Amino acid sequence: MARILLVDDDIAEISAVKRALARAGHATVLATNASDAGTASETARPDLVVVSTTCDGGAALGFALQLADEGGGLPIVLLGEAPRTPAGARILPRPVDPTQLQEEVGALLAVPPAAKGAPAPSSAVIALGPPDSQPGPRPAAPAAARAVAPAKHAAAASPKPGARGAPVKQAVAATPGARA
Repeated sequence: MARILLVDDDIAEISAVKRALARAGHATVLATNASDAGTASETARPDLVVVSTTCDGGAALGFALQLADEGGGLPIVLLGEAPRTPAGARILPRPVDPTQLQEEVGALLAVPPAAKGAPAPSSAVIALGPPDSQPGPRPAAPAAARAVAPAKHAAAASPKPGARGAPVKQAVAATPGARA
């Protein structure tokens, strides 16, 4: 769940945007002016900021421009057109389409940490191609995948249910609600 700062002073738009973000599983923090937005972002850094370009007489747009100038890779979504926009900000037309908002927010939050300037975790690296073509250790399959993978040689597997390498049929039959 992402923490999203929503800066807007239009009550109808706040309701619609907050509802769309909540449906997508995000927590929203509301600010109805640039000053409150600054305080909220200093208190707990959001994962993303959604700013109405007309909020607080345009001062909220100034807040968004300041965030972008400070750097840090904080994603920004602007609601409505503006003469100046922060570099890299996504602009959504009004009235806000909830589906388009959810897609934009999802795309911005899905950007891997390496693209935002932070080092990528080693577990996020996935090598493509045949296994023998990639150097280094290979990640083990998750336990769930191993439990349901078909055995290549079921006759050679241990006959003990639950034992490592036990035939798949026995492992599946031991799962509650599963049929043999």
